[in-house]
Amino acid sequence: MVESLIDNISRYVNGGLSVEFHDGRVIGEGKCRVVIKHPKVIRDILRDPEMGFGEHYMKGDIEVKGSLEDLLCGCMRYFSDRKKASESNLLRLILRFFGILKYIEIKEVQRHYDLGNDFYSLWLDDSLTYSCAFFRSKDSTLEEAQQEKRRIIYEKLQLKEGDRLLDIGCGWGSIILEAAKLYDIEAVGITVSKQQYEYVKEKIREFNLERKVKVYLLHYEDLPKLDQKFNKVVSVGMFEHVGKGRHRRFFEIVSSVLENGGLFLLHTIGKVHPSSQSRWIRKYIFPGGYLPSIEEVLRAIRGFDFNLIDLDDWRIHYYFTLKEWLRRFYQVSQYVIEKYGQNFFRMWELYLTASAVSFYIGSNHLFQFLFSKGVVNDYPVMRRVFHEPLFVF
Repeated sequence: MVESLIDNISRYVNGGLSVEFHDGRVIGEGKCRVVIKHPKVIRDILRDPEMGFGEHYMKGDIEVKGSLEDLLCGCMRYFSDRKKASESNLLRLILRFFGILKYIEIKEVQRHYDLGNDFYSLWLDDSLTYSCAFFRSKDSTLEEAQQEKRRIIYEKLQLKEGDRLLDIGCGWGSIILEAAKLYDIEAVGITVSKQQYEYVKEKIREFNLERKVKVYLLHYEDLPKLDQKFNKVVSVGMFEHVGKGRHRRFFEIVSSVLENGGLFLLHTIGKVHPSSQSRWIRKYIFPGGYLPSIEEVLRAIRGFDFNLIDLDDWRIHYYFTLKEWLRRFYQVSQYVIEKYGQNFFRMWELYLTASAVSFYIGSNHLFQFLFSKGVVNDYPVMRRVFHEPLFVF
């Protein structure tokens, strides 16, 4: 059984696969060699491939001699052809009924983002933008690509002086801080991460933007408590935390704070069709996370008078964003290991690599939905004009 599995996976791995067992036995002749250091590894992988590999890799029971990306790419392609998974949403329905779900969601998000600003500043760009960038050329730096992403967002939102912009899940504030300066607008950001909140508050003071920019430590369901209306709303990299079965509630809240004729840009990782989610990432990286499909997003807006203006897919750009994050992460590997431990480093190495692979093979996508509240007929037609051929990734 093991020999057959290794042989089948090897056909999907660039250069082939070989596996060296703890007793010295080797199966396969591929360039990518996986070294198994503990007898429990194979048993756990056969029982549950994703969790078995992920947990033992974190512990150091598995060593990959070769490209971890090539190995994960092959494995994900192999199992995606064979695995159909579903999960019950009964528990979340019960928690929502008793009003507990919002509290759990806040704790889940804080667990990830409150690892510390110092940690994320090690490998993100200068603006601490933790979402997909847009690379205009192969020579673009991460800083330039993140700036280009924001520029595209501003253009799609048709930002202009006098606008009132809301950023739901504002992260470290790159959009609200920059947009307020560039367009002389009023901007409000909300986050449930205490460290992000304190960071943005400090930046507002540093840039003397107290009259233009506000940030609140707030769950999106509590937005109506601000008693404010906005004509532009953006949400970048937050919708993945909303959770299965909660999307309509999210759009209901957005609708309640967005003026008629206003624009809403939703930037989110997602799926083309509803499909299974990574249980390892949900357990160790993004507890409670859920990647919605296009169908689920469009179904969720029904009844709230949202009209779809534009939809982009930046899938390959997220692959290159993650590759750049991973390159920078490796540059500080010794520091991360000394401060957070070997298991933590291997967990994040696996997370960043597996995420990059998921975009490369088309399992995950990065969508930008642009909606108007009500029918807007004077919005300029979205067109893609390229003055020179796009570079080949």
